[in-house]
Amino acid sequence: MLKVTISQKGQISLPAILRKRYGLKKGDKLVVEEKDGSIMLRPLPEHPLLNLRGKYTGEEKMKLTKLLLEERQADREREQ
Repeated sequence: MLKVTISQKGQISLPAILRKRYGLKKGDKLVVEEKDGSIMLRPLPEHPLLNLRGKYTGEEKMKLTKLLLEERQADREREQ
């Protein structure tokens, strides 16, 4: 059984063995659940779309939003 201590600010440190086992790193988020008098921590899976952030920029490094707006404008002009 692993033990942790709660700091004055209510913080705990997870033992390194658990961080390694679950692949947890700085900035990862955990879900805190209370069930039958127990406190449980579960790693919160990162949304798969967030992993794609910044990977699909055009050759001119144009932001995706700007590219989409330009495409919509071109569609409107074609429809007129």
